[in-house]
Amino acid sequence: MAQHYYERGEFEKALLSYQELLKTQPSNGVYFLRVIDCYQQLLQFDKAETALQERLTKFNMANLYVELGYNFQLQKNQEKADLNYKIAIEKIKENPSNVYGIASSFEKKVLLDYALEAYQTAISLDPKYKFNYQMAQVYGQMGKQDLMIEKYLEEMYENPQNSVMVQNQLTRFMNDEAGDSFNEMLRKALLVKVQKNQDLFWNQMLSWFFVQQKEYGKAFIQEKAIYKREPDSFSNIVNLAELAIEEGENEIAGEILTFILENTQDLDLQIFAQEYLMRIKIEKAQKSDYSKIESELEILLKQYGVSPYSLALQRLLAEFSAFYQNNPEKGKLVLQKAMELPLNKFQLAEAKMELADILLYEEKFNQALLYYSQIEEDLKNDVLGHEASLKATKKPVTLKPISIGL
Repeated sequence: MAQHYYERGEFEKALLSYQELLKTQPSNGVYFLRVIDCYQQLLQFDKAETALQERLTKFNMANLYVELGYNFQLQKNQEKADLNYKIAIEKIKENPSNVYGIASSFEKKVLLDYALEAYQTAISLDPKYKFNYQMAQVYGQMGKQDLMIEKYLEEMYENPQNSVMVQNQLTRFMNDEAGDSFNEMLRKALLVKVQKNQDLFWNQMLSWFFVQQKEYGKAFIQEKAIYKREPDSFSNIVNLAELAIEEGENEIAGEILTFILENTQDLDLQIFAQEYLMRIKIEKAQKSDYSKIESELEILLKQYGVSPYSLALQRLLAEFSAFYQNNPEKGKLVLQKAMELPLNKFQLAEAKMELADILLYEEKFNQALLYYSQIEEDLKNDVLGHEASLKATKKPVTLKPISIGL
């Protein structure tokens, strides 16, 4: 009820309700501060001051000096306000752990200079106190983006476990309407870190930044630098290739996939790279190139063998034969042979989906529907099952372009 009155601006009723609550829980700081706020909203500053002084005498909580100072500030008595704010800062010098309540109170009152002073005072007294994140947020509110960036970067470097939280904050500014200047500021800050510090952390951060900007080529440069010193980071390059493919950045995707082929012995990764390199090639091809592409696909299948491992290449050959060379019989034959292999249920569903697509293209609706229904039944709660269900209701198309997306 107290909250209801408060939110509706009925401060007299809210005050009475919070006072009743405070009688049952006299040590509750939230209820007390709401009482003070109600007094101030009602311009009853003397009552607020009396309550704050009594509370200070009883509980000796250092953050109450901020509240008392703010009560004077609301009365335009800045001299007494500053006096109490400085007392609050002195309380941090007496006991640095007071910084938590005091700095928080300053921030809530948007007394940002004092909030910074509170954090800096505690840090100067005891270096174990780390307030990079909090200070970054204060600098952000003050519009000092360069200092905000510096503090956020310090926080990530000193506490890598907080990197995602900080990246989320940085992303908000990067996506802002006026984000261009911020992005340039962040880019320069990261470049300076990379140049001055040999820690791969900064290369990783710079790569992350370029990915947010969809500058995958620049991100690739950083990932290669990381890989040279830390070969276990190869999965990051694979992830980058997938991102470039999803975004349709085929040129840089091709460069990354070629790099993957040159630097891995992993069969799955090799086939992944070969498949998407061929898809990129097919997308750019003219009809006069089709015969050569077909030969290249068949050579790849000879190289890797017709097995469950090379299913992606088999499906691609079937797609290409049916939809580009208008040879659905060959496409069906490739897939029928693939379905005789010891595939798992997901691989079998992928092969059936490809076959059903070709049958739909041939306007053999009943046969196509049969395969779609089988996939839907076998993979009820999977994306493939839902996709099959949707395709079963679609009308045939005259051409199915080969998709490069994952």
